[in-house]
Amino acid sequence: MEADLIYNKNGIEIFREVLPPLEVNTYIITYKNTIIIVDPGIGINEKLNEIDGYNYEYKGVILTHFHYDHIAGLKELKDFQVMISQKDKPGLRDKSLNLSFMFEENFEVKLNVEELYEGYYNYGDLKFLIKYFPGHTPGSVICDFGEVIFTGDFIFSNTIGRTDLPLGDYKKMLKSLKIFKKYIEGKDDHVLVLPGHMGISNLKELKEKNTILKYGGKL
Repeated sequence: MEADLIYNKNGIEIFREVLPPLEVNTYIITYKNTIIIVDPGIGINEKLNEIDGYNYEYKGVILTHFHYDHIAGLKELKDFQVMISQKDKPGLRDKSLNLSFMFEENFEVKLNVEELYEGYYNYGDLKFLIKYFPGHTPGSVICDFGEVIFTGDFIFSNTIGRTDLPLGDYKKMLKSLKIFKKYIEGKDDHVLVLPGHMGISNLKELKEKNTILKYGGKL
């Protein structure tokens, strides 16, 4: 599937490509001398070659959590700085947690990995905020670029991430939803919400259509 240009403003471009093994939304952010990939699926290398993605000075990967469909493309990448939350880092080297065994893989990330904590980060020419929202995994994060928020499998346009996988926790998910609802209260309704699967939306649509978020998990 050809990548879609879903954001183009002030020199920042964001592409979305839906990749195997489970139709993960892989995002590519480019700005000046910087490229950041969010949740690389299998086949990411082909797109990078199309856009000369290896020629950027700063090459980074942000992983919203440790599940295999969101990290499988790492084996295709060269010289990229991988970033993941400190609480989810152990899952990169444990097939029982990252679920790679379900795809007949024993996937272990042996790259240099930077641990992410809550707070603001500067990577190359880009700045973003990392916030922990556990539930889907212990260290599931959102990555907030201001006008764009990458939510991984924490929350989708009309539902939330599963909590029945290893280390998932429904009670923590409900608490995270409550915190997230408050977090987005003062934000512009046109801020884009870019999840790990399915369609994208903005905050206005998320607030209207996601009844789980709206009612705190009580349907």
